[in-house]
Amino acid sequence: MSISNPDIIDAMTVQDCQLIMLISDHLRWDAYQTAHLKMLQDKLNTYIRFIDAKEYKNKYPDKEISAFVIDVVFLHPYDMGFVRMTELVRDELDKRNITIKYSVRSEG
Repeated sequence: MSISNPDIIDAMTVQDCQLIMLISDHLRWDAYQTAHLKMLQDKLNTYIRFIDAKEYKNKYPDKEISAFVIDVVFLHPYDMGFVRMTELVRDELDKRNITIKYSVRSEG
């Protein structure tokens, strides 16, 4: 699973009352930057809808979950357009106890 499948949650786990959800992004940032950002936005919206609808309770009915982390792991260095996009929605996500983290997968 990856960013190519916008309607699928790539992976998730519960740790210390946090639902940690992974987005795997294997795409390069090149001439298709606008399309790439749109794919990320669609994927993030799927995750936010999943959280808002409390669908995680189907998988973790007995877990106490009070915060959410969406961890975006890039295979290639990310574009600052993605960072700006996440900053634009930070206040709204903070109200929902949702944090977006991002990193580049290190080789080796």
